[in-house]
Amino acid sequence: MAAEKLQYIEDNSTGIETVSLEHVRISYPPHTHVGHYVFGIVTEGSILIRVSGQEFTCSEGECFSVLPDVQHSIEPLSEQYSMITTCIPGNNDAAKELDVIKREILGNPELDLSIEQMSEKVNISSYHMIRKFTSENGLTPHKFQMQCRIRKAQQLLRQGYKVVDVAHMVGFCDQSHLDRVFKKQVGISPEQFIQSAILSNAD
Repeated sequence: MAAEKLQYIEDNSTGIETVSLEHVRISYPPHTHVGHYVFGIVTEGSILIRVSGQEFTCSEGECFSVLPDVQHSIEPLSEQYSMITTCIPGNNDAAKELDVIKREILGNPELDLSIEQMSEKVNISSYHMIRKFTSENGLTPHKFQMQCRIRKAQQLLRQGYKVVDVAHMVGFCDQSHLDRVFKKQVGISPEQFIQSAILSNAD
């Protein structure tokens, strides 16, 4: 099998991120991209994409797209696949009932917010808050918070912080906890991400 090659390229000036995966077997669990449109093309092999509960296959030469805040996942169907995806910031300003909770998690994902605390902020029961939040944002509050912690960890790793320090900065109890969640969500370890991350600034 051909050797894996990964690049995570973020443009600070535009907020656009491009991910290039070559000869990988990475699976991505259900996740969303907050305020970003995702456009991808498979250049080798084939993958199974689940978007809001619907499944479809994307093979070499085929494209796909995902709207902001829509849950989706990716699994390999071939022994290896190659893919390029671009995440582009979009205008998704429609007000939602639980935006106050979403903004708090986005701004401070490291905080240890309980379901009860979130529910009190919007004056509804915990059960209804979880259902409503999931409907509006594609993930449960807990999964959304874990996703936000990993996205913040990626930013800090790009800035040169050590993995062990990043773990505590984003709210994990230790580095091994960060390693487990990071690899599950990103498909590679924090150390591998550091090696493959490229930060650019367009003129």
